[in-house]
Amino acid sequence: MYDSMDVQEILRGVEPLSGQVIPVRTVQEARPREEFADAYVAEISVKGASKVIKALDSAFPRDPSRPLHHLRRFAKHTQLPDGLRSTLIKGEPSMQTIFTLITPPLPEVETLQKLLAPFAPPSEIPSESTQGAGNIELQSIRVPLEPPLTVGQAEKWSKTMWPVVFNPATPRATLAPPPQTLTRVLDSIKPKAGRYLALARKVADEAENSGLGRGVGAVVVDPELEAHIGATDEDVGIHWADAVVAVAGDVRYARREAGAMSESERQLGAGPNPNVETYNSDVEGGPELHALMRAADLVANARRKQDGNESNEQIPLNRLEKFFLSQSDVSGSEPLADSDDSSPVPGKYQKTDTGAIPKSTDSSQEPRLRSRAQGGYLCTDLDVYLTHEPCLCCSMGLLLSRFRAIIFPRQGRMVTGGLASEPVIAPAAVSDPADEADETSETTQDQDQDQQQLGDRKSIEHADPQEGRLYYGLHWRKELNWRALGFEFVEDGVTEKSAEEGLAFHA
Repeated sequence: MYDSMDVQEILRGVEPLSGQVIPVRTVQEARPREEFADAYVAEISVKGASKVIKALDSAFPRDPSRPLHHLRRFAKHTQLPDGLRSTLIKGEPSMQTIFTLITPPLPEVETLQKLLAPFAPPSEIPSESTQGAGNIELQSIRVPLEPPLTVGQAEKWSKTMWPVVFNPATPRATLAPPPQTLTRVLDSIKPKAGRYLALARKVADEAENSGLGRGVGAVVVDPELEAHIGATDEDVGIHWADAVVAVAGDVRYARREAGAMSESERQLGAGPNPNVETYNSDVEGGPELHALMRAADLVANARRKQDGNESNEQIPLNRLEKFFLSQSDVSGSEPLADSDDSSPVPGKYQKTDTGAIPKSTDSSQEPRLRSRAQGGYLCTDLDVYLTHEPCLCCSMGLLLSRFRAIIFPRQGRMVTGGLASEPVIAPAAVSDPADEADETSETTQDQDQDQQQLGDRKSIEHADPQEGRLYYGLHWRKELNWRALGFEFVEDGVTEKSAEEGLAFHA
């Protein structure tokens, strides 16, 4: 049992962290990869350009996984890079011809020449018009396989390889979250991020002091509930906690192996487990005992109980976990002491008096967590606030649980973390993601930035193993169907440090 008044006193004592929320850079942004491949350039009659496209697409369909829309299909003589123009054009350029690009995967040369023969440029010398009819020459060049990230990069490739088109939306869609979505979510989590992270630290303290695990905590928030609460951090009382649907602490020392006592049961006396001072993989338990995975599991248990099924939670819950779990339980929900009305939660599901889902006559029995009958599924559209960057396994669990966003302190960046793609060594410049939609055309500045990014990437990729390492960078990695938005909370007055400092463990 627990005393809800004690929990409410803890909530009243939560002092919000002061700082700013910034997006986590994706691995594509932090370590941009430039891939190039061979392509063919052929000179054809300008009158047959449209037919050439149809013939090429019909005979050699493009790879849908790599459409290469950033490469121009045709280029006029004046659009060719200087080096390529001198190779392709001997003498005066003809106004009756244009150059087409054949992108990889490349077909056989003879097959391609035979296909393009009907569109060969006419000879300007009458004596050669019949002898050289249908003669197609193919010039091999290198082209970029990935779209340019900046205007400067596009201009650089256009001047040295082949004309390239820059579309601001294309790289953002494949390499990072869309700016509009990022800005909207960022604006919604900014006001109370400091409070929820401070609560996560309280949960972490409970977990560590119980001896069941390390000082890692997770707080799951429903942003739709949060939108119905006050819009400022100056809300009195504990109304801000009305949007919390679950909290969970780390319990890695509570696992029993083959019937033997767990590490927490072996501990003599109360307080933190002695194992927190070191790292021993034999006693660390599995990722299902980490705070993030337990938070997702508690949400799943609450949904099962709403459906009348029994919970499979075997690890004892601390008072904070029990309290917030009771708020998502129809049978155990109780209002907060200082609420202005009898319900601890705004009427999220009571937009009309009638509907397909009948509402309870007693508003105090309305659970915070949306049931599956109301459309609740896994952790869809929920935000999770963590004291530490989650490990690789928990990051994949985050992906599969379909959270909307994850927020953790920059000081909680872990060398074993799965989300970040770069180490934290010094303060980084903070930019508004909305500004990224407005690209400037200052070529010199863009090229300088490209060179700096390339140098940074090389210094990381070729770093000595003893001096640096690559981070996993699962956040928005394009190989995964990633949708959760990652954010870091940069706390005011806290000195930046490398994630490689301190004890390394999997959070």
